Amino acid sequence: MNKCKYLKLKFNHTIYCTKLNKEIQLKKCTNCKHKEYKVVKKVKIKSKTNNLSKLERNRFSILTNDLDHCIICGLKKDNLHEIYQGRNRPNSMKYGLVLPLCIYHHRLIHSDINLQEHYHKLGQQRFMAYYHKSKEDFRKIFYRNYL
Repeated sequence: MNKCKYLKLKFNHTIYCTKLNKEIQLKKCTNCKHKEYKVVKKVKIKSKTNNLSKLERNRFSILTNDLDHCIICGLKKDNLHEIYQGRNRPNSMKYGLVLPLCIYHHRLIHSDINLQEHYHKLGQQRFMAYYHKSKEDFRKIFYRNYL
């Protein structure tokens, strides 16, 4: 259909010209002397912040040295899973609380609360040992104590 800014398509599938104030046929619109084209604005696609993208590129793990294989079964990893999610996801990446997982175990960890709790506790223990922090320091960063 024509992109004239005066052209409107009505609910009863008739074409209406707002400049002429009447219903018209499409043929008339193509030869119209009043034709003006709509200005199309570019839509900005909201991207991730540069800081989050940088954290995702530079992920590391204090739980394992091998980020190429699943930490549970040893198969080739499909995903890097941050132990603490939501508002704590950037902190998980920043402090190396990342697990390499195959697709099966990644789905399992999202659906099994007991497995999540196990890695929450393990992550807190390793964080406190690696960074020489207390439970209170962990709670200030991650807003919760899992031990």
